[in-house]
Amino acid sequence: MLLPFSAEEILEIAIEAERQGAAFYEGLADSAHDERVKDECRRLVAFEREHEKTFRHLLGQRDVQRALDSLQPGQLSDEYQQYLSALVDSNMLPDEETAQRLAEEAGSEVAAINIALQMEKNTILFYQELQNLLGEQAGVLQTILDEERSHVYELNELKAYLQN
Repeated sequence: MLLPFSAEEILEIAIEAERQGAAFYEGLADSAHDERVKDECRRLVAFEREHEKTFRHLLGQRDVQRALDSLQPGQLSDEYQQYLSALVDSNMLPDEETAQRLAEEAGSEVAAINIALQMEKNTILFYQELQNLLGEQAGVLQTILDEERSHVYELNELKAYLQN
């Protein structure tokens, strides 16, 4: 298999991304002064936790693992594998504690939202690639992608609210 990660590792990466997202939003909710920011972050924590559950469910599905593991040598170029690795590296923090601290120490709610926007965008890119790799087994990812896209919109709205 030419993937830089096994099927299990790819889904574990998605689970960790969701954990870190939840930790980040918890940190922002705890440190925010504005009630609308606190409420929105708490709502986002719930979404991140649901996404984590979805990926845990996928992790146990043999057909999903087979779809990823069935990729034959030569199907993915070295450049594509490097791209996948870069997506993972650019979106992952060392741990949940660091994610929470990053939100709390961002300097302002707008700065924290900018960090969240970048994290959400990176997550979308990674999930789109995961969706491409899973092929027919990727239906559940569409719902998650749609929710992640709505998070970008909602965060932009929240940022505009704070800047006015």
